[in-house]
Amino acid sequence: MTLSRIFAILQIENEYGYYENYYKEDGKKYALWAAKMAVSQNTSVPWIMCQQWDAPDPVIDTCNSFYCDQFKPTSPNRPKMWTENWPGWFKTFGGRDPHRPAEDVAFSVARFFQKGGSVHNYYMYHGGTNFGRTAGGPFITTSYDYDAPVDEY
Repeated sequence: MTLSRIFAILQIENEYGYYENYYKEDGKKYALWAAKMAVSQNTSVPWIMCQQWDAPDPVIDTCNSFYCDQFKPTSPNRPKMWTENWPGWFKTFGGRDPHRPAEDVAFSVARFFQKGGSVHNYYMYHGGTNFGRTAGGPFITTSYDYDAPVDEY
């Protein structure tokens, strides 16, 4: 696989690794099944699994966090990818309004590449609100801008 020619990637699940242990052996079987099914589609585009610490070859495991400079792919032959760099966080009713200084975001990106990073993505780059819809959890607002550089206003 030559990453210098690739301009698209495909994702299997999102942060399923957090839930895999809850389902024990069935969770692991599901993750392996999903990876095998995706790869069998012969898309010729790399597949990723975010926060999936046991992603099977040739699937690439990636990091989602405020900081990913310490992240190491499970295989030395995989690129070090940061798929979600969070400039902020979701908001909860009655909770603090989470903000991250732009200098911290910039430093974290520079440090990631200085320590061997190859792909980086801001999450979210553009935010918004689910007007008239419900949120993803208890006491979470319907705004989903994560302090994005381009907000909904």
